[in-house]
Formats: sequence, structure tokens, C-alpha cells
Amino acid sequence: MKKIFMTATAVCLASVGALAQMQFTKTAHDFGQIPEAGGEATYLFEFTNVGKAPVIITNVESSCGCTTPEWSREPVLPGKTGFVKAIFDPKDRPGIFDKEITVSATAGQQVKLKISGEVIPKAKGIADLYPRVVGTLRLKSLNIPFANIYSAATVVDSLPVVNTGSAAVSIAFENVPPHLTLSVRPQTLNPGEKGSITCTYNAAKKSDWGYVTDKVSFTLGGGKSRGELSISATIDEDFSGLTGEQLSNAPVASLARRSIDLGSVSGSAAKEFTISIANSGKSDLLLRKVSTNCSCITLSDDNPKVVKAGQSAELKATFRAASLKGKVSKTVTVITNAPRQPNAVVRVSAAVN
Repeated sequence: MKKIFMTATAVCLASVGALAQMQFTKTAHDFGQIPEAGGEATYLFEFTNVGKAPVIITNVESSCGCTTPEWSREPVLPGKTGFVKAIFDPKDRPGIFDKEITVSATAGQQVKLKISGEVIPKAKGIADLYPRVVGTLRLKSLNIPFANIYSAATVVDSLPVVNTGSAAVSIAFENVPPHLTLSVRPQTLNPGEKGSITCTYNAAKKSDWGYVTDKVSFTLGGGKSRGELSISATIDEDFSGLTGEQLSNAPVASLARRSIDLGSVSGSAAKEFTISIANSGKSDLLLRKVSTNCSCITLSDDNPKVVKAGQSAELKATFRAASLKGKVSKTVTVITNAPRQPNAVVRVSAAVN
């Protein structure tokens, strides 16, 4: 660790002729190594008024919320001493730190104080490693994210759990959709025993595209406690096996506009708009899915699903501001079977009044 030591037997940033002057005995302090679990670390910076008029500290600012300053509130008379206390909180801040406190006083004086050191991280316990709680069961998370998977793939992931209770516990799942398979190992968790929930995701059975989420309920010990898991994935089409000829004969998607400005919209009004998409390729462009990141945009049920080669289509949508206010920006994503650009995104903006 690189330690920073700065000692100054006399620091004065006021002009020579000033009537009030702060003289700090030290402007930097190195705490060395301090434990994260050891609570706040405190250092007292002392100064003497070497001027001929009282020193009044007008403002003290810290460069970080982790450091709280305290200081002499009363005027410090000539020849007397005052202080600025630096209180550093190491909680959730492991590693090397270097913070600054700016002290402003009468006669335009300004002094910068520094604290430095290294926070030694606390040992992680069960509550840190398994922050989610359902009954006597602790889980690393309540979400199993699969990130990007291909539409024909089957993938497996697991979620660590531990039984913190005094009795054995079993987990039962409810409302599990056909594309998911969930199991627990071991099937019964003894007190203090660690295990895992394993999830198998069959994207072909899901038959969806883009970012999708499923909610699965689970119970402990015959229904004494109940929780819910969120299982998410982004499902993509795998174009890696296409030959050069297949690529040359593939559809090509292009949007007439990447952004649509709806202008001024009343909060109670509905504003319709269209998204124009063309197919300049040699085969059918399949519109796998059209979705939006906001419930304020609804898509027409009779939007086309296919765009023939050399043709274009209009996708109808409606924007309803509802509770939105001011400048808003949302997106509509069109997922297609075009290998070169399967995801086309349109940004929709409006000024809601």
C-alpha cells in the first residue's frame, strides 16, 4: 500500500497582513490499516490563531460522504486553539482511500486537510453471501439470469442457498412453465446445510424472442413460507451456421427512421404513430417480435408479421402519456430474421404537458 504522509508545522493561506490567521500543526493524517468492521475512524486536526483577531470557521466541506467533519463553532481568539475533526466511516469501503476536507474561515483563508489509509475488508458471513431471505432459507439472489441464449438451445444454471433454521427444510415449486425445469440439491436441506436450486431453460419450448422474464413461486416446509424467483433470458437466433449463399439470399431489414419525435403531447391524449420497415433482401422478412420498454406505448394487434422481399410495411403504435411528465424518451424494438441486423431499435420521444 502506498501511504501518504504530509506534515506541516505551519500552514497559513491568509495574506501576511491579515488580522486572523489559522496555523495548523498538521494538514494530513494517514490512518494506516483500519478494519471495515471496526467502526468510524477519527482524527483531530488542531490549529492556533496566530493573528490579532478572532478566527471564525465559515464552512467545512468533505470530498466524500464517507467523511463527516466537525469543527470549532465558536470564534477562536488570538493565541487560542481550535479544531477540525475528520470522522471516516469504513463500512462498505474496502481498499485504499484518500479524502480531502476544505476549511474556509475569516479573511478569505482556506486550508485543505487530507486523510488517507487502507480499509481491510471484513470477512463475509452468511448474511453477506446469501442476502435474500425467505423463511429460514437464505438465497444468493431471487433472480436467475441466463443472459443471451440461442432460440434452439437448452442451458443450465444454479442458485446457491443455505438453510439457516433449526429444522430441515424442503422446497417445492409452483406454476413452473413448460420451458423451465427446477430442482433442489439436496432435496432436503438440514440445519446449516448449503445447497443449490438448479434451473434448466429450454429456449425452443419458450418460443419467444428478446428479453423475457418468468416468475416462479416456491414454498418451504409444506407452505409455511412462500417466495418467488425471477428467471430471465435474452433469446437470440443463431445465424452462425448460415452459408455464404444463404446470407446473400437472406432478408435485409432497414428502418425509415431511427427516431420519432411526437412533439408536444397532452397527458390525457393518445397519439398514434407508425414505424416503417423495409426488406431489401431476397427472402421473406419475419417480424419475430415487436416490443417496447414502456407500457405507455401499445402496438396494434393487426400489425404485419411478414414483409416480402422488396416491400415495406407500416407498424402502428399509440403513445399514451398517462402519469408521465416533461421530456420522455422510450424505445420500440423490432426483432427479425435478418442475419445482419436482427434487432432494430426506434427511439420515440415526446414533450408531455
